[in-house]
Amino acid sequence: MVTDNNILNKVEIYVKELYSNRSAQEDLYHNIVHTLEVVESVKKLSKMEGITESDEVILIIAAWFHDTGYFHCCNGHEEQSSEYAKDFLDKEFYPVEKTEIVLNCIKATECPQNPKNKLEEIICDADLHHLGMPDMEIKSKLLRKELDIKGIKKTNELEWLKISLDFITKHHFFTVSAQNEYGVQKNINREKIEKSIREIESQLK
Repeated sequence: MVTDNNILNKVEIYVKELYSNRSAQEDLYHNIVHTLEVVESVKKLSKMEGITESDEVILIIAAWFHDTGYFHCCNGHEEQSSEYAKDFLDKEFYPVEKTEIVLNCIKATECPQNPKNKLEEIICDADLHHLGMPDMEIKSKLLRKELDIKGIKKTNELEWLKISLDFITKHHFFTVSAQNEYGVQKNINREKIEKSIREIESQLK
């Protein structure tokens, strides 16, 4: 019989080993640190949203796997992440109906996010919770450098700031809990980006 604690322990060990063996040095943002932070945010938001323990386990599993496909590709990596999760969960005889929910939660994190239910809303909010954290600027710089090193997107500082401003302006947290937990700092972060853009543009005049 698959118990919640048992499957969570196995998932954690498996995903950590995946990152240890396959994560590249240039994965400055999409790495085990980001995954751990998303797992913790999922746990926090799950408690705040009052979902069942069974649903929280599903979300935690999805959080562990949500970026594992990044080892193979950047765009659309959620599909590959889902395959990692399905292969593992099938071997562990995890209930098929729960596995399907896990896979849907992983796929829901693809941007632009379009969650279909409460669980998908929670993991979407957890995945981008850094937008409402004090260290968002640091995370943003790591992502920019990662994309640059991998040849995915090369930008100067002003271009990146404008991309970041567009992203954070269009983004919205889906759950009330995330709005309350991260909303204020997210507005502060947006204002900081706007200020940085103004400063750079004034220097270019």
